[in-house]
Amino acid sequence: MKKENAILYDVFATPNPDEARDQLYYPRAVTYGAQMNEDELKECLEHNTRVNSSQFVSVMDALKQEIPQQLLMNKSVHIQGMGTFYLKIGVRRRKTRDGKYYTQKFTDPNAITARDLCVEGIGFRADPTWSRIVMKPKQPFERAQTRHQTPVSKSKLLQYIDQVVKEKGFVTVREVECELDTTNYHARKLLEGLCSGEQPKLYREKVGHAFVYKRFGK
Repeated sequence: MKKENAILYDVFATPNPDEARDQLYYPRAVTYGAQMNEDELKECLEHNTRVNSSQFVSVMDALKQEIPQQLLMNKSVHIQGMGTFYLKIGVRRRKTRDGKYYTQKFTDPNAITARDLCVEGIGFRADPTWSRIVMKPKQPFERAQTRHQTPVSKSKLLQYIDQVVKEKGFVTVREVECELDTTNYHARKLLEGLCSGEQPKLYREKVGHAFVYKRFGK
């Protein structure tokens, strides 16, 4: 029976372990479908605070538009007691003649120019005071009864993949994650497993900035 207010967690293997060392494992908080969407958050605020629905929508819409603009003007945006939004940049991915993407590695800092850079997204760093709200010394934890601990039938998984591939030509990690009610890591591991072996069933293809999986002979 689930303890009241217990934080659900699960244990995962470290990817790409060093063959000369023992496999390491680490814990991670899990939600499995318990994500609160914007409408649910709006409803909670209406019940628990003096913020009404229209105020919430107006403020959120304004923040969604204003924060990115300020970041592009070389500013970070700090909300007191909550955290800081900042711009994430990195080295631009380039395409080879055969259509494969790669990220160039640099050993000379002076070799990196403006043409090599791109914006990777928006980062968020929580204020310590906000983080401490959830850092309770006697917080109870409970290991989640996750689907990734249960073996998945290969034939059943392929049956689902064939159905999706027939409709759209490929399947994504997210689709397998939702179908099996499992983690992103586990869904990716299952798909990668079908891409290897003596008779691989799938192959991976880069589309934009994401990977999709396609069936051989389909």
